[in-house]
Amino acid sequence: MTDYGEDRLPQMGWGQAMPMFFSEETVINNWARGGRSSRSFYYEAERWPAVLPLIKAGDYVIIQFGHNDQRRGGDYAEAGTFAYCPDGTENGEGCPEDLDLEGPDPTAPYYEHSYYQFLKRYVLETRAKGAIPILMTPIVRKYFSGGTITEKGQHNLQAQDKYSEEPYPRGDYPAAMKAVADTYGVPFVDLTAETKAIVESYGDEAATEHLYIAADSTHPAVLFATLIARAAVQGLESQGLMEGHIVEATSLVASPNNLDWGNRYIDVPNTKELTISAFDLVPETGSVDVTAPDGFLLSDSAESEVWSSSATIDFTNGAFTSNLYVQFTAASEQAYTGDVSFALDGTELGTVAVSGTGVAVGEGVASYSSWFTEGASTTAISDGLVSASDALVNNLEAGNTKTMAVDGQDTGVARFQVFGEAMVARSDDRYLQFAVTAESQKFYVDTISVYLASSGGSTVEADIEYSLSADFTNPVKLNETSFLPRDDTDLTVQEYSVISTLDSTDADPNNDTLYVRIFPWNASGATSTGKYLGIYDLKVDGVSGE
Repeated sequence: MTDYGEDRLPQMGWGQAMPMFFSEETVINNWARGGRSSRSFYYEAERWPAVLPLIKAGDYVIIQFGHNDQRRGGDYAEAGTFAYCPDGTENGEGCPEDLDLEGPDPTAPYYEHSYYQFLKRYVLETRAKGAIPILMTPIVRKYFSGGTITEKGQHNLQAQDKYSEEPYPRGDYPAAMKAVADTYGVPFVDLTAETKAIVESYGDEAATEHLYIAADSTHPAVLFATLIARAAVQGLESQGLMEGHIVEATSLVASPNNLDWGNRYIDVPNTKELTISAFDLVPETGSVDVTAPDGFLLSDSAESEVWSSSATIDFTNGAFTSNLYVQFTAASEQAYTGDVSFALDGTELGTVAVSGTGVAVGEGVASYSSWFTEGASTTAISDGLVSASDALVNNLEAGNTKTMAVDGQDTGVARFQVFGEAMVARSDDRYLQFAVTAESQKFYVDTISVYLASSGGSTVEADIEYSLSADFTNPVKLNETSFLPRDDTDLTVQEYSVISTLDSTDADPNNDTLYVRIFPWNASGATSTGKYLGIYDLKVDGVSGE
């Protein structure tokens, strides 16, 4: 539901897609935040306590929780709830005020871990402000059994899904929300049922490819977020809610919604990626025609040897998600602007604004290379006049990707095992390496940044260093402390100022490439297990030019 911003695409919260279905006069405030439950959002100072004073009479307040209410273990005290009540009953109204001495948080009364009770609080406190609460059940997880989403995927955790350390199963969260809606006369939209139908219509394989981000079976990609938002709006319309505010949305969604190259050297091509999603296409099978303005070319592959001012995107089932690559090459010192347009059978579906400016060689151009921005992928991403090798994993074993809060937003983060006898101290032979090379112009490096975490506990430490030599001689250490934040905290970027110039025209082979290495170890000893280094978005930033 949360707004992840364009730098996290293709991940998109469905609340982020809502504005396209409403008139420009409608003010939409998306206060959702990833990783929160009905309990943790209620008490966190920057969430409900800060939101409630902003709610005005006549406002509509959409309330959706469920995924993070199912947290367990060390996260239970802060975030976990049972659908109705931790006493094993389906009596949300009568959830006791006694301490839950049998449960995983014996310091709190039963009702403090009741999903039903927290939804009730949101409803009553919203109404006390003169606003209209609307309850929407959580979207499904992509948990298939055959061609059907499982009960657990629908947030119905019964006996077979009971956590071993808890005395009772958590229960049916969507049913508990409906019970609140029925008891208090609250408008109710069953997005669990709606998204179940959407995901099952795609099937497991196609849903993985088109609906969810690569890192997990929970967080929507652009197309799914848009389809969820549409289902939410249709649910509002069916109940006569927000009349006069809902509008017919375009069937095509582009991410990002514009491409700006800034300054680019004349005759030096540069490529950017678009993710195009469309729905409600008629006929259900066909091709969308794509055209680009002067200075811009199109292809379905970033590495393509064939680029054209036009392209086609084939589709079935009346919908698609496709990657499209746009290449900008300035022919002279001038500004280039226009639209990449999309049409079906001669009818325009939408456009994406593109722009860039040609500059003479010698003027500065922003350049960077980054890694681990898409889960566990080691592929490098570069922009400007630099190239980069894929990340090198030396004597480290990859773990599974884990969803962590990065700048407050749920993000798939790559992890590498850091446990066992060989990992009790730093070893110069166990590292992740990243290499960026200047191309045709000098590259003035000014910043190296990264998000790092100690995952599975607080004992993983790491050093981060850089060198201008392929054999990593004369390294420069960047970090002052080796301690890393835990993976259950909100990760923020670790940023280091660097002054280094790479020169591809220099005869010295040590002058054109910068190498960054991260050396992890586990301070808890040889018998410790389940410890990982989490890494997201290592980036080498600077300016290319003479």
